[in-house]
Amino acid sequence: MKNFNVRKLLAGALILSSIGFAGCEDDTPDYNPLNLYKTYPLNELSDAAKEVRDYVKLDAVIAHRGSTFWAPEETEAAFRWARNMGADYLELDLQRTSDGFLLALHDGNLQRTSNIESVFPGQDDYPVSRFTLKQLRQIDAGSWFNIDKPENARNSFIGLQICTLKDVLLIAEGMKVKRDSEGKPYYKKADGTETLDLEESLIGEFVFVDDDKDNGNRPGVYVETKEPYLFPGMEADLAEFLSEVGWNVTDSPRAIVTTPGKVDVANTKARVILQTFSRESVVNLEKELPNVPKCMLLWGDESASYVRPSNTVESLAEWINFSVEYNCHIAGPSIAGKPNSYPEVTEPWMCEMYHRAGMIIHAYSFDTEDQLRKYNGDYFYAGVSRFDDANRKISGDFAYDVNRNMFIDGGFTNLTDLSMKYQNRSVDGTAQEVMEDLGYTL
Repeated sequence: MKNFNVRKLLAGALILSSIGFAGCEDDTPDYNPLNLYKTYPLNELSDAAKEVRDYVKLDAVIAHRGSTFWAPEETEAAFRWARNMGADYLELDLQRTSDGFLLALHDGNLQRTSNIESVFPGQDDYPVSRFTLKQLRQIDAGSWFNIDKPENARNSFIGLQICTLKDVLLIAEGMKVKRDSEGKPYYKKADGTETLDLEESLIGEFVFVDDDKDNGNRPGVYVETKEPYLFPGMEADLAEFLSEVGWNVTDSPRAIVTTPGKVDVANTKARVILQTFSRESVVNLEKELPNVPKCMLLWGDESASYVRPSNTVESLAEWINFSVEYNCHIAGPSIAGKPNSYPEVTEPWMCEMYHRAGMIIHAYSFDTEDQLRKYNGDYFYAGVSRFDDANRKISGDFAYDVNRNMFIDGGFTNLTDLSMKYQNRSVDGTAQEVMEDLGYTL
């Protein structure tokens, strides 16, 4: 997902101010989407695409980077925690090492989320693609979190390492990294044996074992591809890898052992959802992984592949029509509000347009109960959630014709525990209790 950019916001504010002044001089009426959004021509997903869309469960709780709040993002701790909390999906950002391993990592380099400067002096701003997996496994990807979020710091986060896509899938299947009594990980050697010495490992691949703290949940994975110019051929690599490990639903997917009554998304046709901000990448994903659910992510302004405004019916329709053409079953717009203050592209009229095209909506990223209530429409119903009362009644007079299509169908969250509580879903403990139970001590 995007990180908020203050410079872009200020620049946008200046542009909007100039447009406002020009509008006053020309006496141009204010733009009002309510006059257009219901009738503006939109393409609609085909019946075949809608069938794939319907693989995805409604009200999905998507653990954004595992968690950015309770644990170091996209580490084993974050993904194990999200699995045991009951998330439907483990969300990750896909990048690739110089020796071809697919990584779970958001930023283009490791300056923010590791001690890379002390391990590789002078190379801290290098892109991840410049390093091998074995080199990256030398880096501490956990300690920074204890400094950044001291209120949630844990000694057990110190020394956590970067994860691969394979690691995330194994965690989703109920596994964990094998460690000694001091928490040091075991690595695979070329001859198939194990070692605690990274230098003795051929490529730095972890050894995995059954997680004794696994509670039976089997989430799917929600994979974001980055810009194609950074990792050419990544979509083909992803398709090949998913087939190798039995997670590709288009070619005899492998059954995964689960516990009755628990999250079982990993055994559905929506076990993998693909997401991207890039038009070029979504074209490649449709080519390499057809009939796999896809989400086209939406930001207030988009570059690299193209630039478009997001606050007009016409521009939103253009984005929707492109998404429909390449079988994007899900719209992934950003939401407003603290703490992230992202651009608002999940307004009620926008949601109606996404839904009119046949798409479902997975918005990002939910960090407060207020955001959950707003985008699930509770404030049209005197604050009553549909999870508390399926027969809730509209309360008040609104410019909108209030209906279910104005609201989301699921969301990315940094606090899976908060979304679970909001939806009245059962959990096995508080966020802190689950972290403690998994062995991440204070």
